[in-house]
Amino acid sequence: MMDTSEIYPAAERRWPPTIVIGRTPRGPVLRIELLQVLSILSLVLVATGSIAGVWWFSVHGITWFEPLLLLSVTFVTGLGITLGYHRLFCHRAFVARAPLAAALGILGAMTMQGQILGWVSIHRKHHRYSDRPGDPHSPRPRGAGIVGAIRGFFQGHVGWVMSDAYCVYVDYVRDLRRDPVVRWVDRWYWLWVAASWIIPGFIGLAWYGTMDGFWAGFFAGGPLRTLWQLNCTWAVNSIAHRFGRRRFETREDSRNSALVNTLTMNGEGLHNNHHAFPWSASFALFPGEIDPGYWALRGFEAMGWATKVRVPAQHLVAARAAQPTTDPLRSSTKR
Repeated sequence: MMDTSEIYPAAERRWPPTIVIGRTPRGPVLRIELLQVLSILSLVLVATGSIAGVWWFSVHGITWFEPLLLLSVTFVTGLGITLGYHRLFCHRAFVARAPLAAALGILGAMTMQGQILGWVSIHRKHHRYSDRPGDPHSPRPRGAGIVGAIRGFFQGHVGWVMSDAYCVYVDYVRDLRRDPVVRWVDRWYWLWVAASWIIPGFIGLAWYGTMDGFWAGFFAGGPLRTLWQLNCTWAVNSIAHRFGRRRFETREDSRNSALVNTLTMNGEGLHNNHHAFPWSASFALFPGEIDPGYWALRGFEAMGWATKVRVPAQHLVAARAAQPTTDPLRSSTKR
């Protein structure tokens, strides 16, 4: 089976093309990256909705129901990112029947992290250039001192989403561009996003039986959940590339972060494990490591919805873990 984590094209065409407005001897007057603009507007929408939600709860109060709803929606839609966007579509760590693939794609879209093609292309490029020039979201310092460290961390966390690094690198997703499930899920992306905000509202309406209940569910499971979930996901790129334990010697700075694993609730915090074996359906490779995403996948496998689940043999894991650490930055971290 082809290891799609190693699809590294010679060309790196971008979509959509950059719009150039006006030219001078020094270059274009204005360059517009359409997906960058759309990404920024999406973040503004989430921020505005979150501010409105904080105001609403400050007036109407909050019970245990709202945090539980926020975390529940985060967990369920997060399975779409970790199992769908990441392990299935990006790394082909297992094979899913079409209904499961579509369901995971829809849940992933509900996290408001972009369409499948864009997400996968950026992630594959990240694996090619991880923590080196060309990585869309490396948190390595961008300059000297504390200012450079902060700039790098910000770029790795959220800055990249607002930069020209946010686009579809079409040559990285040649295997997915004709996939009917991917095309269908991506076509209706904004419908899934809208549903991810509205459905929690109806859950709140059903629970409380009032329109106030609808708005409680809407704000908790919609914009506030999206803001929380985006930052938990971005923490994989920032925190889990700077802080944590390295079980494997890899060519980038990935770490296993217990904090990030707790925040994401789906195993994504075991990031060093993932970079060591990107094709593995399980990120938990040692006793005691927690990967709820893989637990869910095992359930789908038991029901016959997922097959050809790929996990490295223990002797391969042990051999890779035994490789010495040579990078001074990495050797300073307890193994």
